[in-house]
Amino acid sequence: MKKKDSHFVEFKNNRVFITLILHVVIGLLCSFVPEENAGLWIGINIALAIVFALVNYMIWLFHKNNSKRYFSLHTFVMLLGIAFYMMSPAFRALYPSIIFWLLLLITLVLVGFLIIKYDAVTNAFVNPGDSWFIKILGMYGGIIFVAGGLLWAYMNATETGPFVPVAIILFFIGIFLLMIAPIMLSTPDRVKELEKPRY
Repeated sequence: MKKKDSHFVEFKNNRVFITLILHVVIGLLCSFVPEENAGLWIGINIALAIVFALVNYMIWLFHKNNSKRYFSLHTFVMLLGIAFYMMSPAFRALYPSIIFWLLLLITLVLVGFLIIKYDAVTNAFVNPGDSWFIKILGMYGGIIFVAGGLLWAYMNATETGPFVPVAIILFFIGIFLLMIAPIMLSTPDRVKELEKPRY
């Protein structure tokens, strides 16, 4: 008898093409913020959407016999893709200033830390009363404060277009997606373990 989380995922139901279309649409929209080099970024974003689709297809090949595991990993890749598209306008606006490199370093360190600590991140959201939930909120607040300060300083120091406020909002949405994406790396069994009350 098969487990409930071990359903087979047929190719027509793997959502690879749906996610590809979603990535292409979001990537196209973000390519025009700012409009400078929009053509180049349309090509880059479409290429990345195809790469993300191939990654999801590979995940399907390995996990098509376990629907819950497959769709959790699929969602992880989807969120990473959307986060990249959301954050790219801010990075494009800042490049090649020193603020760009500072923000890139902060982002890379954050992504690496969250992926390494994905179990703790999952625990934080499964159990909001846990200390890690407070840490996650504090981390997000700190990033908004630091990154917002850097972006605001850049806006005041240079001539920026009307797209900058939009780019800043998209950047923070992207950061939020990055912070919840690691939850999808946890297995269903592990999530159930974390949901158990502690005595």
